[in-house]
Amino acid sequence: MKLTRIGVQPRTPLFAFRWWMPGAMLFLLAAMALVYAAGRGSDGSWLIVGSRAWWVVTTLLHLPFMAILFFLLMGLFERIGYYWKGRAQEMPGRLPETYPMVCVQLPMFNEHAVARRVIEAAAAMTWPTDRLSIQVLDDSTDADTRWLVEQISADIRSRGIDCRVLHRTDRQGYKAGALEAGRRQTEAEFLVIFDSDFVPPADFLVQVIPHFYQPDGMPEADLALVQAQWGHLNHNQWALTLSQSLWVDDHHTLQMSWRSAAYQFVNFTGTAGVWRASAIEAAGGWKARSLVEDCELSFRSLFAGYRTKFVKEIVAPAELPATVTAYKAQQKRWTQGWVQLQRMHLGTMLLDYPAALRRRVHLLYMMCISWQWPLWGVWMLTLPILVYTGHWYGALNPVVGVMFYLLPSLFWLTLSATIASLETRHTYSKPLTIRTFLGRVARIIPNVVISTGMLPHQFSAFCEGLFGPMSSEFERTPKGASITRSESDAGVKPAARRAYKVKIHRPYVLTEFFFCAYFAVWAALFASAGLIWCMIIAVYMTTCILYLVFHYGDHDGKVLFVVDRSKLAIRRNSPRQA
Repeated sequence: MKLTRIGVQPRTPLFAFRWWMPGAMLFLLAAMALVYAAGRGSDGSWLIVGSRAWWVVTTLLHLPFMAILFFLLMGLFERIGYYWKGRAQEMPGRLPETYPMVCVQLPMFNEHAVARRVIEAAAAMTWPTDRLSIQVLDDSTDADTRWLVEQISADIRSRGIDCRVLHRTDRQGYKAGALEAGRRQTEAEFLVIFDSDFVPPADFLVQVIPHFYQPDGMPEADLALVQAQWGHLNHNQWALTLSQSLWVDDHHTLQMSWRSAAYQFVNFTGTAGVWRASAIEAAGGWKARSLVEDCELSFRSLFAGYRTKFVKEIVAPAELPATVTAYKAQQKRWTQGWVQLQRMHLGTMLLDYPAALRRRVHLLYMMCISWQWPLWGVWMLTLPILVYTGHWYGALNPVVGVMFYLLPSLFWLTLSATIASLETRHTYSKPLTIRTFLGRVARIIPNVVISTGMLPHQFSAFCEGLFGPMSSEFERTPKGASITRSESDAGVKPAARRAYKVKIHRPYVLTEFFFCAYFAVWAALFASAGLIWCMIIAVYMTTCILYLVFHYGDHDGKVLFVVDRSKLAIRRNSPRQA
C-alpha cells in the first residue's frame, strides 16, 4: 500500500496527456504550412508539374482524399444496391395463438416537455393488456418531472395497464444502466424501446412483433432485433430539421434497408426497435462501455450469432433536435461513441469474427464510417496548401482540377438525396408529387451547409473518442416538444417547456474558431493570387462554420452563447429614430 504524509498533496505530473493534443498538433502544423506557403508565394510547385516526381509526391499527398473516395464509393454501392436488395417489402410472419409478453421500456432523464406524450402513446398501442407492461425508466433529478411521470403512470394504471416507474438512486451506466435495470425486472419475451422524443403509432406492436415469427407461427429464434424507420414530427421547422430529415431518410430508408437485406445486420439506433430479451441476455446485457450503447450491443449480438432486421414500412415519428446546440450535443455523443465502439470491437471484427471477405469488408466499413470526419478534416486543412504550392491536380488544368475535387461529393449528394426523396413513401403522409419531390430534394442545400459547418465539431468528437477516456458522461439531447400530436391522436396535450443546460466544450469551440481563421486567411491568399474558385470555397467553409457558431446557446433562447435572441428581434423590428 502506498503511504502519503498527512497534509501533503500528491504531485501533479509535468505532462498530462489530453485528448485534444493530437488535434492541436495537427492545427499547429497546418498553421506553420500556411505561413510557409504565404511567405513563399504561389510562384509554382516544388517540383516540375507533370514530372514523375511530381506525380509521386502529389499522389501521396492525396491519400486522405483517396480514402474519402473509398467511403463515397461504398456509400454509393449501398444506395444503388437498395434497388437490388432492400426495396422489396419486408414480409412479417404470423403471430402464435397466445401472444408473447411484451415490455415497453421508456428511458428518460428530465424530459418534462415530452414525458406525457411518449407515455400516453405507449399506453395507446394495440396489444392485449394482460400481455403488455410499460416501464418508465426515469432517472430525472428534477422533482417536478419525477412527480409528472408518477402522475401520468398512475393514470395509465387506472386504465388497467401495467405501467411501472423505475427511479434509480444514481445514474450509473446512464441509459444503458437504466435499460439493464429494467430488463432484470421483467420476464417479457420482447423488449420495446422508445426514447422520449418518439411517438409510437397505435399499431406499432402488431406490425413489428410478427417479424419475429415465420409464416407458420414458429419463432425466428436467431433474430435478435427488429428496427423500425424513424419518421419526423418537425422536419419542416427550419433549415436544421430539414437537413436532419434528409440524413435520416437516406440512412434509414436506403442504407439500413440494403444492409438488412444483403447482410441481415443493422445496428440498433437506440429507439423505435424491438429486442428479443434472450438475445440481449446471450450477448451479455446492456453495458455502458461506450456512448453508443445501442450500437455496441448490436455488434455483440452479431458476434453471438444473431441477426438483426430493418423494416422501412413501419414508421415511428420522432422530434428532430430543433436547436443547433442540442444537435451538436447529439452528434458529439454519436461520433465519440462510435469511435469508442471501434476501440472495443475492431480487433474482433478483423481477426475473430468468422465471415466471408466481402461481408467482413462491409461490416468494417459500417463500424469505421466515423473515420470520414478526420479524413475530411485533414484533407480540408491540406488541400489549400497543395493548391497554393502547385501540388494539386488542378495544376495541370485548373477547371478540370476543381471538377475532380468537387464532382464526386456533389454526385454522391445529389444521387442520395434524389433516391431518398423518391423512396420515403412510408415516412410522409403527403403523396409524392413533382412539387413535393423537388421540395424534398432541395433539402440538400441546408444539408450541405450544416454538414460543412459541423466538420470541426465532428473532428473534435472523433479525437475525443479516439484519444479520450472510455468512461464518458452521457450528455442528453434536450427535447422541446416543439411539435405535438393532433387532438385525434389520443388527445395528447403539450407540456410546459423547461430549459436544461447543455454543455458547450471549450476545445470544440476553439477548433471551430481555428478552422474559421484558417480558411479566412486562405481566402485572402487565394484572392491575391487570382484563384477565384479556391477563394469562393474557402469563404464558403468559413461562412458555414460561423453560421453554426452563431447559434450556440439557441437551446436556451440565445445566440452567440449569451445574447438574448428575443431582444435582438425587438431591436431589429423597432422603428428607427429620424
